[in-house]
Amino acid sequence: MKIGKTDAFEADYMTKFRQIAAPFGIFMDYETDRAGRDIGLHLTQASSSGEGRIVTPISVWFQMKGIMPQTLSLKDLNASEQVTVALQTNHLAFWYMNPQPTYLAIYVGSAELFLAIDIKDWVGENFGDRILAHAPKTVAVNVSKRNLLDEQFFRNVLNRNLVPTLRSIFSREKDEGIARFLRDSSLVKWLFNCETSGSQARIRVVSYMSKMRTEVYFESSTAGAEWVEMRAHWQFAMSDLASSFPFLTFRPQRTAAWQSETEYGWDSEPHVVRRLRIDEPDDGEWWDEDEDTDPECLFDLGDGSMSYGQMAGGEIISHEIAISLNEVGNRWATILKTLETSEIISVTAEPHFLSVAPWHAS
Repeated sequence: MKIGKTDAFEADYMTKFRQIAAPFGIFMDYETDRAGRDIGLHLTQASSSGEGRIVTPISVWFQMKGIMPQTLSLKDLNASEQVTVALQTNHLAFWYMNPQPTYLAIYVGSAELFLAIDIKDWVGENFGDRILAHAPKTVAVNVSKRNLLDEQFFRNVLNRNLVPTLRSIFSREKDEGIARFLRDSSLVKWLFNCETSGSQARIRVVSYMSKMRTEVYFESSTAGAEWVEMRAHWQFAMSDLASSFPFLTFRPQRTAAWQSETEYGWDSEPHVVRRLRIDEPDDGEWWDEDEDTDPECLFDLGDGSMSYGQMAGGEIISHEIAISLNEVGNRWATILKTLETSEIISVTAEPHFLSVAPWHAS
């Protein structure tokens, strides 16, 4: 008996998908496929105690598609920014109307990788209710190569789908605030532990003159020891720190402020001069020499204050800023303890990397 090439290819990528997804959940299957979805995943998290895993309230479904190397070569893939698959219109309508999320996972055989998107959201953005009356039987769906199915994908899927579940316990936050809590709960836990143990905590902010990326490195130190990194946080088009991390209080190593002073010219007429004043906390002295200040080194924290950073090579500007939990952060720490005690979620305060960019939204 022979197994067809298509069937063998599908069996191969389904096995690979299970290998990738297994650390993040428990698989669910239909006894018979009548819902246009191939496989489900009830999401889990590693227990914060380090013993076993907890089952979260979230389950999601996947529709699997595979593209053979003969259909899309690695050369053609590298030359494109996206891949395209044709999906049945009635399936798209079903997923769009279903309250449970369905994720389209595409296996690209030539590159041996999976791409994934929330297909319900894709339909909403590209068709909305029009999909219900769309005449063609199939629709071409384009998926960016940036949408990798990886650990960050599964983390985003869990966090995003937890938001509706947690609305009742977060009486003061909108959905955006709940999503921020889920993204940064490890930082909240880490910083709470730092404050409890008496460790110092800071961030190093690195910005670039020629890039849209801002890098924020979260670090702690105990009793004068070396700084240990908790998170390397890269964010595309970051506005200010207070908006990005609303649970923190900031104390820059060097603060800055524009001040207006009245001076008198040779004709004794007064005129206003605007100068950048830099405060050095170590010695309490103020700089007011124009040649010693560079407005490019300013970083607006978003809380009414500014940090003055160090320029390197005319391109990289770095800031050192002490941090602590503010009122929001302390409230989030209390909520987090409640959620972990009841085993709704689990958070581990371990070193990690996080990229925040439009293409990492799921």
